[in-house]
Amino acid sequence: MMPKSSVNVLSPPTETIAQPKRRRRWLVWLAAAAVMSVLGYEGLWLYHAKRFQVVREGVFYRLGQPTELGLRHLVKHYGIKTVLSVQLYDFRLYRGIYDPGGPSGMRESQCVRELGATPVQWPMGVEKSWPWLTPWQFEQFFPLIDDPDHLPVAVHCQGGRHRTGTLSALFRLEYDRWPVERALNEMYSFKFGPPIRLQEHNLRTYLPRPHPTAATWSELREHWQPILRVELPDYEALVRQLRLYRRQGSSAVADYLDQQRPFALPLAQRLIDAPSDPLAPRAAELASQCLERLDADRASWSAAAALIADFGSPEQQAGLLALLSDAAFEETSRERFDAVVAGVTNRYTPNRVPYLRPLLEKEACHLAEGAEQCRYCDTAVARLSSIIDRNLPDLVPALGIDAWNNGRQAARDWFHSHPEESRLSQLRPPSGQTVVQLGDPPQREDLSRVRR
Repeated sequence: MMPKSSVNVLSPPTETIAQPKRRRRWLVWLAAAAVMSVLGYEGLWLYHAKRFQVVREGVFYRLGQPTELGLRHLVKHYGIKTVLSVQLYDFRLYRGIYDPGGPSGMRESQCVRELGATPVQWPMGVEKSWPWLTPWQFEQFFPLIDDPDHLPVAVHCQGGRHRTGTLSALFRLEYDRWPVERALNEMYSFKFGPPIRLQEHNLRTYLPRPHPTAATWSELREHWQPILRVELPDYEALVRQLRLYRRQGSSAVADYLDQQRPFALPLAQRLIDAPSDPLAPRAAELASQCLERLDADRASWSAAAALIADFGSPEQQAGLLALLSDAAFEETSRERFDAVVAGVTNRYTPNRVPYLRPLLEKEACHLAEGAEQCRYCDTAVARLSSIIDRNLPDLVPALGIDAWNNGRQAARDWFHSHPEESRLSQLRPPSGQTVVQLGDPPQREDLSRVRR
């Protein structure tokens, strides 16, 4: 039998057992400290730039209302050149690491300027189709993003959910060419809440400006690169270079249009800004010829419809209006009709209003992916609501299809009482101005619970 004393010899010393326990305890504390540091950093970042997202590196960033420190980080770390606020007020900012109570810092516009960036403010919140843009803001959005001198741009509202989410979704559709469902899913992921009727319909039926296919882009680059004598990495670069080239008096674009070269009409649509442009009458004439062709492609049909709606002669515009009639709907192909509808509804300028009236009677749905559940008549209601700043589906409380049908009747009544708005005319840009609210409201602006 083994002596009792030998049992104690085989047992490990007490301090040997304690060492692993102490190491585990230190590891737990270190892990907790690391977690607390990360959470503290994230919490601090959420305070200074909540719901921040890089939508596209070097181009477009989104967030909620930043603080002074948040703006400084955006400008210094991300190189932001333009800060677009869609708040109603030029708010005073929170300053320092933490600013208890009310904000005590500079007003945002002053802070942005002192950081060397450009403040831009488009007040959104009083329009009836909130959080959709006003017609004036819609027209300003693309020139802002198209100009490299403005980029990168950071867009924010109060919470970074609704107004900012709308602009971000529009960017995804236009510049990233995302499918509608993907853009909407991202928008809703930012605690957006339930869908907002007019806003979602306008996004679902939005027509991005035509881009060439890979094969067509190869032809465009092969033609234009030797003429412009610059490297053309993409289609947007070509558009910018041709705008500069035309300002120098070049007739190369007119020649390209006359020869009816590939993608001529969509390219003309991107380059012509006013009826006074010498290129406008020729582009409208070729657009009229294109609409008569049954073998044209969808991009050409939609671009042709848009060009005639903005720059066509009275006879050409009357012909375009006839393409939206009941008889034309029965006679033409659905794809051609759908493309024409997309072309005449791709802007929110007052001259587009006459083309909405015949659409009020079309209960067929769009063919475009993501818009298959949207009727043409509902699109007419949504566009008219935004142009005249009246939420027609919500004038009489209702849900679903009943709300849209109520909106159709309200639109018919509006046309009946505004006969002058049905007269055809060339491009009339929407009137708009920046009216920033003065003073400091007693509460921070929050529009998240209004106008579902």
